[in-house]
Amino acid sequence: MPISSKRIIQHINSISAPFTRDDLIKQISASKSKKTAQKGRHRPYKARKDMNRIDETLAVLISAGFLRRDKKRFYRSGPFSFTGTIHINTSGHAMAVSDDGHESIVKRDNVGHAHNNDRVTVEITDYKRGYFHGIVTKVLSRYKTIQIARVVKKTKGQIILLLVDHPGEKHVCAERSDHEPEPDDIVIVSLTGSLLGNLPQCEIRSYFSLEDESHDFQRICAKHNLPSEHGHYPELEGIDRTIGGQDLSTRKDYRGLFTITIDGDDARDFDDAISLEKSHGQWTLYVHIADVSAFVSKGGPLDKEAEKRGTSFYLGQQVIPMLPEVLSNELCSLREGQDRLVMTAEMTLDQKGVFHNTAFHQGIIRVNRRLTYNSTDAIMDDKNTDPALRSMLHDMFSLACVLKEQRMRTGRLDLQLPEEKLIFHGNSIARIEYAPRLRSHTIIEEFMLSANVAVAKFIRNRNMPSLYRVHETMSAEAYGAVKRFLGELGIKLPHGKGTGQNLQSVIDSIKGRPYSYVVNMVILKSLMQAYYGIHPLGHFGLGFHDYTHFTSPIRRYPDLVVHRCLKAIVNNTDPPYSVAELESIGEESSSMERVAQRAERDMFRIKSCRLMQHRVGEIFSGTISGVMDFGFFVTIKEMPVEGMVPMRNLTDDYYLLKEDSFTIIGRKYGRRFRLGDDIDVRL
Repeated sequence: MPISSKRIIQHINSISAPFTRDDLIKQISASKSKKTAQKGRHRPYKARKDMNRIDETLAVLISAGFLRRDKKRFYRSGPFSFTGTIHINTSGHAMAVSDDGHESIVKRDNVGHAHNNDRVTVEITDYKRGYFHGIVTKVLSRYKTIQIARVVKKTKGQIILLLVDHPGEKHVCAERSDHEPEPDDIVIVSLTGSLLGNLPQCEIRSYFSLEDESHDFQRICAKHNLPSEHGHYPELEGIDRTIGGQDLSTRKDYRGLFTITIDGDDARDFDDAISLEKSHGQWTLYVHIADVSAFVSKGGPLDKEAEKRGTSFYLGQQVIPMLPEVLSNELCSLREGQDRLVMTAEMTLDQKGVFHNTAFHQGIIRVNRRLTYNSTDAIMDDKNTDPALRSMLHDMFSLACVLKEQRMRTGRLDLQLPEEKLIFHGNSIARIEYAPRLRSHTIIEEFMLSANVAVAKFIRNRNMPSLYRVHETMSAEAYGAVKRFLGELGIKLPHGKGTGQNLQSVIDSIKGRPYSYVVNMVILKSLMQAYYGIHPLGHFGLGFHDYTHFTSPIRRYPDLVVHRCLKAIVNNTDPPYSVAELESIGEESSSMERVAQRAERDMFRIKSCRLMQHRVGEIFSGTISGVMDFGFFVTIKEMPVEGMVPMRNLTDDYYLLKEDSFTIIGRKYGRRFRLGDDIDVRL
């Protein structure tokens, strides 16, 4: 039997001095011959059977930097180990990734006391099927020191806890005390870094019953390692809570312009305001955005914390703000009747929505009316309300419709997917419903898109290093999968136009049909993920050649970066960022955006479970909204809640996934469960 790479690596590890290939072969030969003799065999060992494996292992170790070669001699560069981050999957197995990109599989039994995303030292023990294999020898630092756990049992001196929301089964322990949780209680713990017995030790910070909904926020924060409350920032000491301390001489005064904000009913920070003037057959659209960069200096402690957070986190009724409340809810919030500093995009358009001129200014505004999405629509329908305001809102909506129609012609995707909204009664979830789509949403969306496009084009034309919002074209493979799925439904994907226009034709043609939601979801899941990058590669989903994020600097760090870059052009100063800085910020901001999305989804899921937990046994009508090899997902029609039917519950046949048609099919009887099918399910 050929020698394994594991044995070869063991032999190399046992050689302390430089060695040749022949030295290694002799050692392996002696080892094998000794074993053969011990088993009573006398056939000579033929090393050539293992030559390929030896050469392959040596080459891989050299490539990874563990060995270096000088002519015929090999030198160990150091221990066969590396420092990196470990990623544990739901089975408990892991992949460790070194700082220079090398990967090693770590089996569940070799993970030790490491937790997901911890910094660890991994010792390489084997190489097979294209991957190193190793064991965790040391946990260098914890990705999360605060964890959520459930009490499993109590022993004489310890409380044994199972980490919740953690891949693989990981146990920790705490010492007994006078006041302690009971089995099945949920516990917030902090890891101490030491062992108690053979388990990582932790300290219990607080505990509560699983049924206590008020702690859902803490659980989601702990699961995703979200930032805690803002600390103390010297730069905010004694800050003037008016704009009196600012130099206004270089700012354009927009306080004579009628300006409004339109936000949600429960919004607490207002970072965008709008104005519209109509003259001689032209529109002048003003989009005023809070000038956060006037209060947050690049490179200061507050700026570094905002960069680290990347975004604000919206979890149910609670918010973890990117900026302290003195800025996000006060100085930078465009409140009604108060002077505020802004960066303003002035855009002149004709009646067809064609842009003729754009200009950007540091400005000062005073919001005349704070409107909500609901109140805006109500004013537009009420003939007895302020006629000037009502007329302006109708003009705004007319312009927004022109802009949207124009963008639809240039390849924008307008997915028909209603927004889901959590409705609370006090601090408890009351229901989940689809939020209505209002005319006021169209106004704000189209105006903000216009500002983002204008800023992106302005920055690109002046070659200022900056960040762009990039959404790349759907891959040919994904497009083919969508085409096959549509074919299963009897829908033909048109030819001859661009990818976005072809998909939009389908979306328009199936509007109102039972499977419309599922088709829209399939298209959405087939799209590439958007990210922040330094190259203006455009936005496929929106159909824009130029696009960035400029309109939300209170809650998105890349927007603050773009403001600084825009200001540098306006003020004719040096670029505020190097390309390397922007690349790093873009990667980190994109990563934190994903964290925020996962946290928000998990909050939605846990609230869904709380709504449904007392309805076990009930039957619901639903639609198959996802198909996987382990089962299929069903979204019920009563409210936007999704559940799963595991494959193991389909006991009348042996079912297999047919990926091309998004179908699970029984091998013997041919019963099918296809994406988009209506189905009754029991919870």
